[in-house]
Amino acid sequence: MYRSYLLKNQFWAKKGNEKNENVEGEKIFIKHDSEIGGIYAIINNNDRKGVKIIVNGEEHWFNNFDKLDSFLGRLKQKEDDFMKILRRKNMSARLRTLDI
Repeated sequence: MYRSYLLKNQFWAKKGNEKNENVEGEKIFIKHDSEIGGIYAIINNNDRKGVKIIVNGEEHWFNNFDKLDSFLGRLKQKEDDFMKILRRKNMSARLRTLDI
């Protein structure tokens, strides 16, 4: 279930995920974002079913698709806000150099 959701959201399976069955029953997915960096998703298929998301060294556990989707959406929103600020600062710096 989580595998198809992560693949739809541009996560990539770690090499060897499908061939080798990990001892712990975990599947690892990776997504890289230019502003956030690496986002890691670890699907646990043992007694505690769900997905662990690691972003900026912080671990977040989800066993509900709605909460996972809103969390990933908030990450994207933070990224968009950050880029807007950078663009605005760059534009104002360029406008200040114009001779008007």
